[in-house]
Amino acid sequence: MRKSMRVRTGVTGLMAAACAGVLLAPSPAGAAQAPEASLAKVGSYCVVKVKTGKTTCYDTYRAYMAAMTGGRITDAPALEKAATDKKFQARLNALATAPSAHEVAGVELYENGHYGGRAIGFALDEPCKNDGQWDVQMSDLDDRNFDDITSSVRAWGNCYVELYASANFKGIHNTYDQADWVGEAMNDQATSYRLKARGEAVN
Repeated sequence: MRKSMRVRTGVTGLMAAACAGVLLAPSPAGAAQAPEASLAKVGSYCVVKVKTGKTTCYDTYRAYMAAMTGGRITDAPALEKAATDKKFQARLNALATAPSAHEVAGVELYENGHYGGRAIGFALDEPCKNDGQWDVQMSDLDDRNFDDITSSVRAWGNCYVELYASANFKGIHNTYDQADWVGEAMNDQATSYRLKARGEAVN
């Protein structure tokens, strides 16, 4: 559960699943506030559309990934293969640089290491921008029944994710693009998160 971890700087972990409609709330510095989500059943894959706040859950990873990408990837491999399929991952990353990029996968949070268990993905209306601002943030996962359970995480859409052990972006934290295990310090600790464009410094 600890191999293949790619980390930037900090400390964090996070994951989710949700099957309830939710609303976006304004957040500091112009960043979009990720919507509320309730915990879904074991083995389910839930997608939150950050722009609208709508949450939908699926029984298969393929259907989940189609929703994460606005229907542009409808032939995703099984999750077990997707975790190591470089061509599939390249397709996901390419969506962020496509002309008129929209509806791209943002971040996926998994309950178990190696991208197992329940999962929640946050689909963005557009890729993370290199504008010095946080693009999306969720200040308290406890309200969404999703705090303290993330063990693996993947970020897409030109984003990296900063995970925090406490609400309101406090406590130990770390940044990730992909990690099949978030590390000892952050495992089952994440309570809030932020997304920012890759290559931008963490404030």
